Amino acid sequence: MGVIVGTAGHIDHGKSSLMLALTGRDPDRLKEEKKRGITIELGYVFMETPDGGSVSFIDVPGHEKFIRTMVAGVSTVDCFLLVVSADEGVMPQTREHLDILGLLKVDRGIVALSKCDLVDPDLQELAEDEIRETLRETPARDAPVVRVSAVTGQGLELLREEVFRMVRAVRARSSEGRFRLPVDRVFSLKGFGTVLCGTGLSGVVRPGDTVEIQPGGGRYRVRELGVNDHRKAPVGTAGDRIALNLAGLDREDVQRGAVVGEPGWLRTLTSLDTRCTILPGEMDLHPRQRVRIHLGTAEVMARAIPMEGAPIPRGGEGFVHFQLEQPVVAVPGDRFVFRRYSPVLTMGGGVVLDTDTPKVRARFREARLSHLELLNRGDLADVLMEVMEDSPEGSVLLGDFCASSGNDPGEVSEAARRLVDDGRAERTADGKGDRLMPATLAADMRRRIVGVVESLHRRVPLAPGMPSAELARALPHGTPAWLIRYALQGLTEEGALTRRGDFIASPASSTELSGELLTEARRIIGLVEAEGFQGVELPVPGVRREDIQALADRGMLLRLKEDLLTTPEMMAGAEEIVRKTFGDDGFRLGEFREALGVSRKLALIWAEAMDSRGLTRRQGEIRRLRPSSGG
Repeated sequence: MGVIVGTAGHIDHGKSSLMLALTGRDPDRLKEEKKRGITIELGYVFMETPDGGSVSFIDVPGHEKFIRTMVAGVSTVDCFLLVVSADEGVMPQTREHLDILGLLKVDRGIVALSKCDLVDPDLQELAEDEIRETLRETPARDAPVVRVSAVTGQGLELLREEVFRMVRAVRARSSEGRFRLPVDRVFSLKGFGTVLCGTGLSGVVRPGDTVEIQPGGGRYRVRELGVNDHRKAPVGTAGDRIALNLAGLDREDVQRGAVVGEPGWLRTLTSLDTRCTILPGEMDLHPRQRVRIHLGTAEVMARAIPMEGAPIPRGGEGFVHFQLEQPVVAVPGDRFVFRRYSPVLTMGGGVVLDTDTPKVRARFREARLSHLELLNRGDLADVLMEVMEDSPEGSVLLGDFCASSGNDPGEVSEAARRLVDDGRAERTADGKGDRLMPATLAADMRRRIVGVVESLHRRVPLAPGMPSAELARALPHGTPAWLIRYALQGLTEEGALTRRGDFIASPASSTELSGELLTEARRIIGLVEAEGFQGVELPVPGVRREDIQALADRGMLLRLKEDLLTTPEMMAGAEEIVRKTFGDDGFRLGEFREALGVSRKLALIWAEAMDSRGLTRRQGEIRRLRPSSGG
């Protein structure tokens, strides 16, 4: 895993020459670049660090006409090397490059005061003072200034030491999560096909992996990959300069601005909600102003809509909704720059807070702004709480949240842990993954389930409990099955409810009937047995259906069919009659009817009931008692 350093600075201040002197490699590779002596396209060179690591330099154009290329180059860098020539000092592109770096939050860097061989020490001192004054109001105010000359070698060793010191302080990018790489260079090699280059933002990629390119959605196998200056590498990780040779990819199928990632999670978007900073000194951002957005390595036209309805003044900040004219790939947390449509000047930049958002409606403005304020604070725990509260199921699958938001899975898991520790949420795993829910949702579901079970005990004291299969029907329509299972598991583990076979009961309820309840049960059973093998059809006069069901649940009544009752004793009696009458011999339905003394229709009901209980076995028109049914 390496560190990416982006160069910056005005045209002809010696960025490419310094790269060549510092690394021994020329970043300018095009014939036109060498002919004209200016950088037109992004260049890449590498330098090993003393600890065996790697520094990747992205050399960007300094000419104002190539600002879009410059932004594509620095959009994924960790820190910068600003080059200012001692003979010219700070120039317009110096300031614009610094503005762009600041808007992209690339705050760590070094200034190389170049071409020191052309001026005396006094002029070098003046140039350095101007640089420090320029940096004074920026986050890079403490950046070291190193006086160098690519011609004489002055300061190059000191510059290397400063670069090594800077990259050691850079926090390594996380390779957790899904692979994502914005494409900043595409070329073809004879015999190899199309090659894509970019900086890995997250995840890992290996030869043989399948990746997806968006926009477009094409999926390709990684034939071979290069990392930094190693052509064949076993793996590319976040923070590496990665070259991907993809099987079956045609050159015209991809261009700078595309994003390569793990299949299935990158989405193309046509709208963004953002928090923006407007640079001082240029112009206000007006509603529906047409701008150029530079996001990742892509440039698209867009309409900017300040969320509060009024222009955002120069030097100000605010929430802005962008309606994009072409689709891009982005996730919340991505930083971007936007420039005037014409004349093309950098206006501001910001951070993506939400994606694929609807147009701004006045009646929903306050709620929308509150949501963006929450996202802007960046507290993942609060964001997770809001996502849960807005979810139809009242929960969030952490894997889905990571995929849609672009947040690091480790950070999301830590935020979820904090919510659980604070008592604000509960966490479970179901068939869809790791799930988080508000503690209030879980507590309410537990109260509802206990209430349903205790209500059943009060209404139907004869019942052994609530049948597990009936619990969902007793709860509000649409209650998720995972939530019922989770709440029920907690209730049984803590002893608030108990399981009795297929039933859920209150621990305070009796397992066996006694006293008045047993007397009532015997009364009902007596009414049924009094009808003999005729059985009793529902409804039974003077007996509630709930009590019939309760005794059936306890096994004290049997259903010959849905509305015809008998008892276990009557079933045992029918079995005994068959045994005494037919023994091991088979019997036909007519013979069985005569033995029980019932109608043919009722005999068929009894015969099928005995079959279903495994007392008899049917073979064609003959039935026999099963051997295991004997005493």
